[in-house]
Amino acid sequence: MPFFRRRARFFRPRRKTGPLPLKYVLLLTFIFFAISTMAGLWIVNKSLKPALLAYAESQTMQIASFVINRAVMETKVEDINNVITVDPETSLTRFDTEKIYEKLGETTETVITYLRKMENGTLPELDSLTDFDIDLEKSGKGKGVVYSIPIGQATNNVILGSMGPKIPVRFHLIGDLEPDIETNFKEAGINNVFMEVNIVLKVNVQVIIPFATETAQLEQRIPIAMGMIRGDVPRFYNRSGSGVQPSILLPVDE
Repeated sequence: MPFFRRRARFFRPRRKTGPLPLKYVLLLTFIFFAISTMAGLWIVNKSLKPALLAYAESQTMQIASFVINRAVMETKVEDINNVITVDPETSLTRFDTEKIYEKLGETTETVITYLRKMENGTLPELDSLTDFDIDLEKSGKGKGVVYSIPIGQATNNVILGSMGPKIPVRFHLIGDLEPDIETNFKEAGINNVFMEVNIVLKVNVQVIIPFATETAQLEQRIPIAMGMIRGDVPRFYNRSGSGVQPSILLPVDE
């Protein structure tokens, strides 16, 4: 009997554990909520980031193009006869490079001045952009233009539209303005050519939204001279498109 009594001590029933203490429940709930929130934000960010970047880039290009066009309005388009000379005997066209590059420097300087004012928030023309919610106070800190876009418009959500939370967007210029000269010729009739001299401006812009950034290049063509060049009427003209050359009779000595 004493043996069985001693063995019985090893088979005592375990005490039933009660519910978890409240502090452990709160801790586990907080950890689960934090993980779920981070996972949800990651999924939403992954799905919305391309649409937000594309929309923000489009809006940024519109603002920058507007500023450049306002700067160009201060420069006048030259008559084509002021920048080219046509030799009446050989029909050779010569460009007045001095005038062209003078115009290039003048236009580039004006555009750079406007873009710097835009970044500093001191450009008065920004007030006329009523379609954009530009924050002039934040833009005036010199870190680029700051504006907001409704998340409904960025995601093309018909129900939300202009409602919903607004996403802040900031953009600023990267590097220097790259100017270049471009000439275009277009036939106009059998003896006329329409000629256009353009300044091509390229500027890199960095678009910044929460948790993402994108770099885009804006290219703007500005005409500085255009006009019609009239030449001699040709003795032979074939624009039938058939490729068949007409037969030309040579005079025969009698």
